[in-house]
Amino acid sequence: MDKLLRRLRSLNFPDWTAPLALLALCLLSYGVLIPWLGYYWDDWAFVWISQKLGSEGLARYFATNRPVWGMLYRLTTPLIGAAPWKWHLFALTWRWLCAVALWRLVRSLWKGADEAALAASLLFVIYPGFDQQFIAITYGHFWVVLTAFFVSLELMLRAARRARFAWGLVLAGMALSAFNLFSMEYFFLLDLLRPVLLWMVFSESLPHLGERLKKTALAWLPFLAVFLAAGIWRAFLFPYQTQNYETVLLDQLKTQPLQGLIHLVQAAAKDIWTAVFQAWSLPFRLPDAAVLGGRTFQLYAGLMALTAVGFVLYLLFRRDLNDPDAPARPAWAWQALPLGLLAALIAGGPFWLTGLQVGLIYPGSRFTLPFLLGACLLLAGLWRLLPLPTWLRLSLLGLLLSLSVGYQFQVGSAYRREWNTQKNLFWQLAWRMPALKPGTTLLANDMPFRFCSDNSLTSPTNYIFAPDNHSENMSLMLYFPSVRLNRGLKELTGGLTIEQNYLASTFTGSTSQVVSIYFQPPACARVLDPALEPDNWMVPQLMREAAHLSTTDPILAQGNAAPPAEIFGAEPAHAWCYYYEKADLARQQGQWDVVVSLGEQAFALNDYPNDPSERFPFIEGYAHTGDWQRALELTRESFAITDQMRPGLCRLWQRIGDETSVDDRQSAALDEAHALLNCAALPAAAPEQQP
Repeated sequence: MDKLLRRLRSLNFPDWTAPLALLALCLLSYGVLIPWLGYYWDDWAFVWISQKLGSEGLARYFATNRPVWGMLYRLTTPLIGAAPWKWHLFALTWRWLCAVALWRLVRSLWKGADEAALAASLLFVIYPGFDQQFIAITYGHFWVVLTAFFVSLELMLRAARRARFAWGLVLAGMALSAFNLFSMEYFFLLDLLRPVLLWMVFSESLPHLGERLKKTALAWLPFLAVFLAAGIWRAFLFPYQTQNYETVLLDQLKTQPLQGLIHLVQAAAKDIWTAVFQAWSLPFRLPDAAVLGGRTFQLYAGLMALTAVGFVLYLLFRRDLNDPDAPARPAWAWQALPLGLLAALIAGGPFWLTGLQVGLIYPGSRFTLPFLLGACLLLAGLWRLLPLPTWLRLSLLGLLLSLSVGYQFQVGSAYRREWNTQKNLFWQLAWRMPALKPGTTLLANDMPFRFCSDNSLTSPTNYIFAPDNHSENMSLMLYFPSVRLNRGLKELTGGLTIEQNYLASTFTGSTSQVVSIYFQPPACARVLDPALEPDNWMVPQLMREAAHLSTTDPILAQGNAAPPAEIFGAEPAHAWCYYYEKADLARQQGQWDVVVSLGEQAFALNDYPNDPSERFPFIEGYAHTGDWQRALELTRESFAITDQMRPGLCRLWQRIGDETSVDDRQSAALDEAHALLNCAALPAAAPEQQP
């Protein structure tokens, strides 16, 4: 035992291990769930455009929205391809490289302050205020830009420390600065930190203020020229700068200057508090094991324990962090506080200018990214100034890392669950609709997706149902009426044109060619029947109205639509929803024997309907094949679940009566069904709206 203790005491992790520690922390935070993650939000547009419309499509997409940044996508998307795991690895790699760049930058700023660089970069990796790391294509490219910015700052500081002005470093720094400034607006104003950083570096060797000011100005001048060039381009030469976001603050300052100024101060205080301080409270919100799931909770606890043990030991066995001769309150820690606050104050400019709300949950959490530098520097400084023994202070940092890894795992688990739901949706739609006519609009309810909108889901819809369309004319559109009504979708009436600009392509359709769908898992995705669903009180009012427009004419039985295996994986085992979707397709074609055959297989499964309406195709199939008792039995089962099924079941039996041959058995079954459901008490069906 004594020998083991002596070996432990002799351990020393040198400073060069910091990048490896950052990589381990990235893997623990974001790498565990990669095999089970997919695409979300704008990533769907990027993968569809790059795979189907190519480089020209990406150029059109970014032409009015960060064209310089778009060049990066045109380089990376052909190389990486369509497999989601590759993009998640890409995003993780660039988050790590960005953290390493920050580590090097802080080492260049405060010579000898290795603990400052390590603490700030570790906190950068696990910053909990940003919950969109798993939107991998989008934010992988964000990290590329931020890495370029950090490296640019480091090159500038390295050049400033040289006896002779190092023009090679300056030119490389200017090029990387231009890449950041011309790519996007998120980190634009952070470039104004340059004179402050230069002033801090020159203060080490130039005590005379005048000489220091002159040296700072000269060193900043080439970078200021790049900043001004980018500002002029954005303000006067790029015509789409304010196409997506208006400068509401400037308008308010012009019309109500005092009120605008007060609003600016309030917004700045609120956002800085949110992104710089409140964000660090998120890891302390521990999950409910029952909500997270038993096995998932065990993995969550295991990751936290592994991180706590691993990083507490790593920090304790860093000799440079445990130097007994180190000052209790090092100068860098005091400097990190105002520098962090200044970075945070500068960071929020683009959002305060446009009135965007910074938040800690999707989608507003993306606006915390510019605050990341300030938040990490500030917390690193506060951590170092804690009046605690070194071992305890280092252990507290390890504990915070552990809790933050656990929090990021919770976030990743939410993305994993949503990807499973996406896969279920698109496999079910493919089973139900083997092909769709071009020009079709899908109207859908507000599906249970947190990280996807109808705009996002339009891309995989085209990817699956129009895989051979490589033109600028988009084949299909998916709308949530709750979002698009009175916008792209003028009214829920037939005969109206639908036009939607998707940046890389344009969709043109009509409300006369609509398929309305309803998806509320664990129930199956359903094509809404215009004869039945307008009276289905279990469907939201807006979708009942959309059901009037729905028609099965655009759904073609002959086709091979299937989610691509490279993205969605292998086709799932055929459970209840497979047989339901195929039976509903057969019902559409009037293939009643097929409906019954599928029903026999479905009801023999160790599975069951999750919505009473899922029995409707089988009720109709058994009725059409003369098995009236089975049709009535399924009717009783649906009606027993909820009385809200009565209108839909009555309309269904009315249609059965109209479409089946009249005989004694049919009449008896109809009478029994109408009596069971008390259909006579229902009002007459409203006439269908004709598309």
